[in-house]
Amino acid sequence: MQIKTLFCFFLFSILGFGQNNSTNNTIDTLAEQIIAKAFENITKNASEKSLAAFQFKKYSKGIIQWQDKNTKVLIPSENNYIFEWLSLHQYQQQKIALETVLASNFPGFEKPYYPLFGKTIHSASIYEKEYVLLDKRFYGPLSKKGLKVYKFQYINKVSNVQKPYHIIKFLPKSDIAAAQLEGELHIDATSFAVQKATLNHVKNIESTIVHHFSYFEKEDLWFPTKTSLHIKPLNALGSYPLFGKNIAAGNMHFKEDENSEVTFTLISSLLDIQLEDVNSLKKKPIDILAVEEKNEDATSIFWDSYREKALNEDELTLAKDADSSIKYKNIETKIKKISDFNKGYYPIGFFDLDLKFLVKFNNYEGLRSGLGGVTNEKLSENFNVGGYLVRGFKDEAFKYQIAANFLVEKATNTILGIAYTKDVEEIGSNTPLLESRTFTLFEPRLLNITQFYKHKTWQTTLQHSISPNLNGILQLSKSTILQTIPYTFFNNDTSFTKYALSEAKIGVLWAPFGKYMQTPLGINEYEIGYPRISTQITQSFKDVLKSDFYFTKIDVKVDHLINHINEQVTEIVLEGNLGLGDIPLTHAYHAYPNSPNKETILDRFSVAGIRSFETMYFGEFFSTKLASVHIKHRFKPFIISSRFKPEFVLISRHAIGDFTHQQNHQNITFNTLEKGYSESGFEINKIIFGFGFSFAYRYGAYHLPTFEDNISAKFTFNFKL
Repeated sequence: MQIKTLFCFFLFSILGFGQNNSTNNTIDTLAEQIIAKAFENITKNASEKSLAAFQFKKYSKGIIQWQDKNTKVLIPSENNYIFEWLSLHQYQQQKIALETVLASNFPGFEKPYYPLFGKTIHSASIYEKEYVLLDKRFYGPLSKKGLKVYKFQYINKVSNVQKPYHIIKFLPKSDIAAAQLEGELHIDATSFAVQKATLNHVKNIESTIVHHFSYFEKEDLWFPTKTSLHIKPLNALGSYPLFGKNIAAGNMHFKEDENSEVTFTLISSLLDIQLEDVNSLKKKPIDILAVEEKNEDATSIFWDSYREKALNEDELTLAKDADSSIKYKNIETKIKKISDFNKGYYPIGFFDLDLKFLVKFNNYEGLRSGLGGVTNEKLSENFNVGGYLVRGFKDEAFKYQIAANFLVEKATNTILGIAYTKDVEEIGSNTPLLESRTFTLFEPRLLNITQFYKHKTWQTTLQHSISPNLNGILQLSKSTILQTIPYTFFNNDTSFTKYALSEAKIGVLWAPFGKYMQTPLGINEYEIGYPRISTQITQSFKDVLKSDFYFTKIDVKVDHLINHINEQVTEIVLEGNLGLGDIPLTHAYHAYPNSPNKETILDRFSVAGIRSFETMYFGEFFSTKLASVHIKHRFKPFIISSRFKPEFVLISRHAIGDFTHQQNHQNITFNTLEKGYSESGFEINKIIFGFGFSFAYRYGAYHLPTFEDNISAKFTFNFKL
């Protein structure tokens, strides 16, 4: 009898277990079906896709504050900060969108802090393929990829409301970093639109974002009306600075403390929503228009009609304390100094000292030291005067430049410049006129360059922004060229070691995928877009101002960078150069070699370049026709600690070229690249204090007989304040 009883119990248990599994599977299948329907109906339910045009005003209030963990009482701290801003958002089909900042309140700042307007703290729409939270990107739960990487669970259906909805919970299926969101979606039972979305993320930060929607009956549409974000760092990796990591104000950083915690809250409310009768927008490259020059004080009655409720006592205290602290510590000036330093300048009153000219070293000049800089807007917003004076201690010669630039038209950034330069230049170098300025404490390649030419150059330059994403430049110059090496150019039965060049250069930079903001300071690209295409044409005229040669140079460069959602980055640089006519070697092309002409690997140990061939020796190759490709793939940083985040980078570089009339270049020997040059390697960057290690190996048609001659080992340096 007991055996029969046990058998029956065992049998019913198995059947019951199977029935529960079946029920759970049915529920999960229902959840997946509802989410699939929501995904199918995005074009109908997402306002950006379903409406011809709409607009609204958006009021945002952000608070970073230290408080008691238990009582939630505000704790005074230099990190505490509060800010507000109001903007008008206008959307139109064909992805035409414009945000106009109407007012802002940044306590302690004389002017609005414009960079914050371009920051994406979190995504505005739950329907996007990717959801952004601070600096991280995640698969959106209502995306094609989201359907695969998240597990959906059916909670229940709420029917006792005017618009019944399903509650669906979603969780990560795996530990994929880009799928670490979880939360709840309220899905309309009829239209499958989102009525409410709650998202949570708990790695390094504890965050909750809630998207609220309201139903607009005429349009039969759930439209977003409010979002709330609440963040608390769980460790040092969860820190987030509003104004930069070196600025205490607005810095949400983790601190081990049993009694207190820091939080960041951002509330955004949508007001004056118009879904019809909206004025049409013209397609403009400007994404954000922020031309207000003053802040609206927190106590101003202006804010009363936009705030959901008046600022409470703690918030008013935050605003008052932040205003006093930032002014007392001169934070606004400190932020500018950090920005200028990263560009290579140090402001001293009305003069920006150019850090590039303080100390350098190369094999021709030896130690090169001096001073340079340019006046800034404190002297005048309409012109600047600059230049430099340096001395090489090996060649015992002074070099200098005197320059002036005049702002012709602020709206189009039209600038007329004139300069006189007496200096040396690397043979075969080719710098685009519109290339962005870069600065590093250790100048890559410069230490090892041996082949220079002297020049005295008069030039005038006209720079003009045709549109925010299309910039043009015209330069006219007259140069006298002298050699520092025993090089002779034989042309038309005449030998030249000294010659004159009269050149016209025109350059264009097209960056169609960038995002642009217009402020009182001008138009800037606040989010760099790729690809970026630059073209430059150089024409040298013979017998114009006693010029000796006629030649044409055409240069095309494509920069592309792919930011993968898994935090890996692929960078591709394609470049083509073509020279036609009587081109002296000084104005031909090299492929940016960066290997010193020394015997051993250790003797060649130096600084790795940013875009150079590390195994190619200086002076080894020159070209009048050249094509090159540089590919870098940077893996996600290894997070060892908040300060120790080394990066592993794979590198592959290739070049092919040719040289016309090589026999005309005398007293110098060099090779050509018609067989194709290849090198590959890796970098481990930011190992300690910005220093890292680089390794490259030369292979293919120009592989050298001695094995170690094909190897490059150098250090890298990546540092920014």
